[in-house]
Amino acid sequence: MYAPKQFALDDLAAQHAVIEACDFGIAVSNGEGGLFATHIPMLLVPEEGICGTLYGHMARANPHPKLFDGSEVLVIFNGPHGYVSPTWYSDRTMNVPTWNYVAVHAYGVPETLPVDGAGKVLEKITRKYEASRPNGWSMNELKENLREMLPQQVVAFRLPIARIEGKAKLSQNKPRSERERVIEELRAAGETKLARRMEDELVKELN
Repeated sequence: MYAPKQFALDDLAAQHAVIEACDFGIAVSNGEGGLFATHIPMLLVPEEGICGTLYGHMARANPHPKLFDGSEVLVIFNGPHGYVSPTWYSDRTMNVPTWNYVAVHAYGVPETLPVDGAGKVLEKITRKYEASRPNGWSMNELKENLREMLPQQVVAFRLPIARIEGKAKLSQNKPRSERERVIEELRAAGETKLARRMEDELVKELN
């Protein structure tokens, strides 16, 4: 990842926070036919391994797991992002269009799990997303034959993160007053998550 110093997101806890908030990742592998990517939810266990460990699953019919042959996999997590217009600055003749964004890249060698491990991964991911629902669904609600069949229809894996990179391009190369103008324009454009992330960055710099 190209990340100039002022945009680099080097703190592991901050990188993990991006993954937790934007956990629908893109797993990318390289095979004989070239690059292959799969979009999947990923579960982060931050305390497991030197940089944390990711857990995920893919449909058994997906050819992607066949590329898990000891080769490194890149998982991309995209955070909030949005277009920044030159008209938002005090001098539109001295600025160009750009894009503000937050992203994290995690690298590691995935290890496939047995069928019982796949069942545990499915349960944990389901529990995560159903926990906040007033009438949350549980895997135990499935009919027994479906509950037994489901883990056999997926390939679950764990990916110990060996290397991790982050970038938060949030107009840090601009004066504070200009950044505040961008925040207001982003909010007006409906890009509230990106505006909030930029605000958090300004507050952090003051502390």
